[in-house]
Amino acid sequence: MSDISNIIEFYKITTTLKDTIRTGWKYWNVKKERLESIAEHVYGTCMLAIAIWSESAPDIDICKVMMMLALHETEETIIGDMTPYDEGYDKKYIKGHEAVAKVFENMAQRDRCVALIEEFDEKATPEALFAYKIDKLECDFQAKRYDDLGQTSLDNAEDIIKFSPSIQNLKNNGAERASDFFILTDKRHYRLGLNDGEEDIFTRLADYLLNNKVFD
Repeated sequence: MSDISNIIEFYKITTTLKDTIRTGWKYWNVKKERLESIAEHVYGTCMLAIAIWSESAPDIDICKVMMMLALHETEETIIGDMTPYDEGYDKKYIKGHEAVAKVFENMAQRDRCVALIEEFDEKATPEALFAYKIDKLECDFQAKRYDDLGQTSLDNAEDIIKFSPSIQNLKNNGAERASDFFILTDKRHYRLGLNDGEEDIFTRLADYLLNNKVFD
């Protein structure tokens, strides 16, 4: 019966993410009755990965990417959804890996799953880098959705956002909406693995989100 109990326990732990709201949207005080959960973010990353793989990255091992994206937030079942604005964020990497070891400790495929999460974090393979950029870009898409539907405002954001040095710096350089701040912050991540002057689908999509309305 250990296989049955392991399946049930893993499902019980990981599906708590269905009910865990993304912390950043709370800080932004998004004006929507129900905000995005961590599990919904994971679903969004998987759908975005399929779309980008289909149109621009056919050589990527999409099955491996999907596994990384499905598993990469499992740490948050224990440590919660920490943002760069939270105290202790600098310890997130260590705490996250300790949490992952706990989540998978009784699973028969523990080593393979943990190795995929570590590969994702190290960003050293094409699939890991692709998945990492997907994770960032999906947040940009969600911020853009809230913006286009008129549900965000810097004035309504919590002080931890409104008066952070990084936000103030971007504001002084013309950023106005939540998606501006997300995308302009993340664009440096989309440069990973590219040569000078080179761009890929991630930088192109980021620029499109900055300059066009997407959601009606």
